[in-house]
Amino acid sequence: MEQYEAQNMKEIMHTYGDYLMRLSYLYVKDWATAEDIVQDVFIKFFETHHQFEERATLKTYLAKITINRCHDYLRSWKSRRQIISNYWLNQINAEKCSIDSEMLQRLEKLDIAKSVLQLSVKYREVIILFYYEELTTASIGELLNLSENTIKTRLRRAREMLKQRLDEAEWEVLRHE
Repeated sequence: MEQYEAQNMKEIMHTYGDYLMRLSYLYVKDWATAEDIVQDVFIKFFETHHQFEERATLKTYLAKITINRCHDYLRSWKSRRQIISNYWLNQINAEKCSIDSEMLQRLEKLDIAKSVLQLSVKYREVIILFYYEELTTASIGELLNLSENTIKTRLRRAREMLKQRLDEAEWEVLRHE
Protein backbone atom coordinates (compact mmCIF):
# COMPACT_ATOMS: atom_id res chain seq x y z
CA MET A 1 0.00 0.00 0.00
CA GLU A 2 3.01 2.24 0.01
CA GLN A 3 2.11 3.23 -3.54
CA TYR A 4 -0.65 5.52 -2.20
CA GLU A 5 1.53 7.61 0.06
CA ALA A 6 1.48 11.42 0.07
CA GLN A 7 3.56 11.95 -3.08
CA ASN A 8 1.03 9.95 -5.12
CA MET A 9 -2.09 11.49 -3.62
CA LYS A 10 -1.79 14.59 -5.80
CA GLU A 11 -1.39 12.38 -8.86
CA ILE A 12 -4.45 10.33 -7.88
CA MET A 13 -6.53 13.50 -7.49
CA HIS A 14 -5.31 14.80 -10.85
CA THR A 15 -5.95 11.49 -12.62
CA TYR A 16 -9.43 10.77 -11.27
CA GLY A 17 -10.77 14.15 -10.13
CA ASP A 18 -12.53 15.17 -13.36
CA TYR A 19 -14.03 11.72 -13.84
CA LEU A 20 -15.39 11.66 -10.28
CA MET A 21 -16.74 15.21 -10.66
CA ARG A 22 -18.70 14.26 -13.78
CA LEU A 23 -19.93 11.08 -12.15
CA SER A 24 -21.00 12.91 -9.00
CA TYR A 25 -22.71 15.69 -10.97
CA LEU A 26 -24.77 13.17 -12.90
CA TYR A 27 -26.23 12.04 -9.60
CA VAL A 28 -26.69 15.30 -7.69
CA LYS A 29 -27.10 17.76 -10.62
CA ASP A 30 -25.24 20.54 -8.80
CA TRP A 31 -21.57 21.39 -9.40
CA ALA A 32 -20.89 22.76 -5.91
CA THR A 33 -22.38 19.68 -4.26
CA ALA A 34 -20.50 17.42 -6.67
CA GLU A 35 -17.25 19.18 -5.71
CA ASP A 36 -18.02 18.66 -2.01
CA ILE A 37 -18.75 14.99 -2.58
CA VAL A 38 -15.54 14.42 -4.56
CA GLN A 39 -13.55 16.25 -1.90
CA ASP A 40 -15.12 14.00 0.75
CA VAL A 41 -14.28 10.94 -1.35
CA PHE A 42 -10.62 11.90 -1.62
CA ILE A 43 -10.41 12.70 2.09
CA LYS A 44 -11.98 9.35 2.94
CA PHE A 45 -9.62 7.55 0.57
CA PHE A 46 -6.54 9.33 1.94
CA GLU A 47 -7.54 8.43 5.49
CA THR A 48 -8.33 4.79 4.70
CA HIS A 49 -6.18 3.97 1.65
CA HIS A 50 -4.57 1.14 3.60
CA GLN A 51 -7.93 -0.69 3.42
CA PHE A 52 -7.91 -0.72 -0.39
CA GLU A 53 -7.40 -4.38 -1.22
CA GLU A 54 -6.84 -3.90 -4.98
CA ARG A 55 -9.57 -6.38 -5.92
CA ALA A 56 -10.76 -3.74 -8.37
CA THR A 57 -8.98 -0.89 -10.12
CA LEU A 58 -8.45 2.30 -8.17
CA LYS A 59 -10.81 4.09 -10.58
CA THR A 60 -13.57 1.57 -9.86
CA TYR A 61 -12.93 1.76 -6.13
CA LEU A 62 -13.10 5.58 -6.10
CA ALA A 63 -16.19 5.53 -8.32
CA LYS A 64 -17.92 3.16 -5.93
CA ILE A 65 -17.15 5.44 -2.97
CA THR A 66 -18.43 8.41 -5.00
CA ILE A 67 -21.67 6.67 -5.97
CA ASN A 68 -22.30 5.63 -2.37
CA ARG A 69 -21.63 9.18 -1.18
CA CYS A 70 -24.03 10.53 -3.83
CA HIS A 71 -26.72 8.10 -2.69
CA ASP A 72 -26.18 9.24 0.91
CA TYR A 73 -26.52 12.86 -0.16
CA LEU A 74 -29.67 12.24 -2.20
CA ARG A 75 -31.32 10.56 0.81
CA SER A 76 -30.47 13.45 3.13
CA TRP A 77 -32.63 16.42 4.09
CA LYS A 78 -29.78 18.68 2.97
CA SER A 79 -30.32 17.42 -0.57
CA ARG A 80 -33.99 18.32 -0.57
CA ARG A 81 -33.29 21.72 0.92
CA GLN A 82 -30.50 22.31 -1.61
CA ILE A 83 -32.81 21.59 -4.55
CA ILE A 84 -35.26 24.24 -3.36
CA SER A 85 -32.47 26.75 -2.67
CA ASN A 86 -30.90 26.13 -6.06
CA TYR A 87 -34.19 26.78 -7.81
CA TRP A 88 -34.56 30.21 -6.22
CA LEU A 89 -30.89 31.10 -6.62
CA ASN A 90 -31.07 30.18 -10.30
CA GLN A 91 -34.15 32.37 -10.72
CA ILE A 92 -32.47 35.33 -9.02
CA ASN A 93 -29.01 34.92 -10.59
CA ALA A 94 -29.98 33.70 -14.04
CA GLU A 95 -27.97 36.45 -15.76
CA LYS A 96 -24.89 35.78 -13.60
CA CYS A 97 -23.91 32.37 -14.94
CA SER A 98 -20.39 31.11 -14.61
CA ILE A 99 -18.61 29.47 -17.53
CA ASP A 100 -19.36 26.01 -16.07
CA SER A 101 -23.05 26.67 -15.67
CA GLU A 102 -23.29 28.20 -19.15
CA MET A 103 -21.69 25.08 -20.60
CA LEU A 104 -23.97 22.94 -18.49
CA GLN A 105 -27.05 24.85 -19.62
CA ARG A 106 -26.06 24.29 -23.25
CA LEU A 107 -25.68 20.57 -22.60
CA GLU A 108 -28.95 20.39 -20.71
CA LYS A 109 -30.78 21.99 -23.65
CA LEU A 110 -30.33 18.73 -25.47
CA ASP A 111 -33.52 16.76 -25.03
CA ILE A 112 -31.60 13.53 -24.63
CA ALA A 113 -29.52 14.83 -21.74
CA LYS A 114 -32.62 16.31 -20.11
CA SER A 115 -34.50 13.07 -20.45
CA VAL A 116 -31.67 11.04 -18.97
CA LEU A 117 -31.27 13.46 -16.06
CA GLN A 118 -35.02 13.27 -15.37
CA LEU A 119 -34.89 9.52 -14.79
CA SER A 120 -34.84 8.34 -11.19
CA VAL A 121 -31.35 7.64 -9.84
CA LYS A 122 -31.52 3.87 -10.22
CA TYR A 123 -32.29 4.17 -13.94
CA ARG A 124 -30.16 7.24 -14.62
CA GLU A 125 -27.05 5.65 -13.13
CA VAL A 126 -27.24 2.51 -15.29
CA ILE A 127 -27.82 4.55 -18.47
CA ILE A 128 -24.89 6.84 -17.66
CA LEU A 129 -22.54 4.05 -16.67
CA PHE A 130 -23.49 1.89 -19.67
CA TYR A 131 -23.72 4.48 -22.47
CA TYR A 132 -21.51 7.35 -21.32
CA GLU A 133 -18.88 5.56 -19.25
CA GLU A 134 -19.07 2.49 -21.54
CA LEU A 135 -19.00 -0.02 -18.71
CA THR A 136 -20.28 -3.56 -19.18
CA THR A 137 -23.37 -4.74 -17.32
CA ALA A 138 -21.13 -6.99 -15.23
CA SER A 139 -18.89 -4.02 -14.28
CA ILE A 140 -21.91 -1.90 -13.42
CA GLY A 141 -23.29 -4.70 -11.26
CA GLU A 142 -20.01 -4.95 -9.40
CA LEU A 143 -19.81 -1.19 -8.97
CA LEU A 144 -23.37 -0.91 -7.62
CA ASN A 145 -23.42 -4.21 -5.69
CA LEU A 146 -26.27 -5.53 -7.84
CA SER A 147 -26.64 -8.65 -9.95
CA GLU A 148 -25.98 -8.40 -13.66
CA ASN A 149 -29.61 -9.40 -14.32
CA THR A 150 -30.81 -6.49 -12.19
CA ILE A 151 -28.61 -4.15 -14.23
CA LYS A 152 -30.01 -5.55 -17.48
CA THR A 153 -33.56 -5.12 -16.20
CA ARG A 154 -32.90 -1.53 -15.14
CA LEU A 155 -31.31 -0.78 -18.51
CA ARG A 156 -34.32 -2.22 -20.34
CA ARG A 157 -36.76 -0.22 -18.20
CA ALA A 158 -34.72 2.96 -18.53
CA ARG A 159 -34.64 2.57 -22.31
CA GLU A 160 -38.41 2.12 -22.33
CA MET A 161 -38.88 5.29 -20.28
CA LEU A 162 -36.53 7.23 -22.54
CA LYS A 163 -38.24 5.95 -25.68
CA GLN A 164 -41.54 7.31 -24.38
CA ARG A 165 -39.99 10.71 -23.63
CA LEU A 166 -37.95 11.19 -26.80
CA ASP A 167 -39.13 11.62 -30.35
CA GLU A 168 -38.05 9.02 -32.93
CA ALA A 169 -34.94 10.90 -34.19
CA GLU A 170 -33.57 11.49 -30.69
CA TRP A 171 -34.26 7.86 -29.74
CA GLU A 172 -32.28 6.63 -32.77
CA VAL A 173 -29.30 8.80 -31.76
CA LEU A 174 -29.31 7.39 -28.23
CA ARG A 175 -29.86 3.81 -29.39
CA HIS A 176 -26.84 3.92 -31.70
CA GLU A 177 -24.41 5.48 -29.22
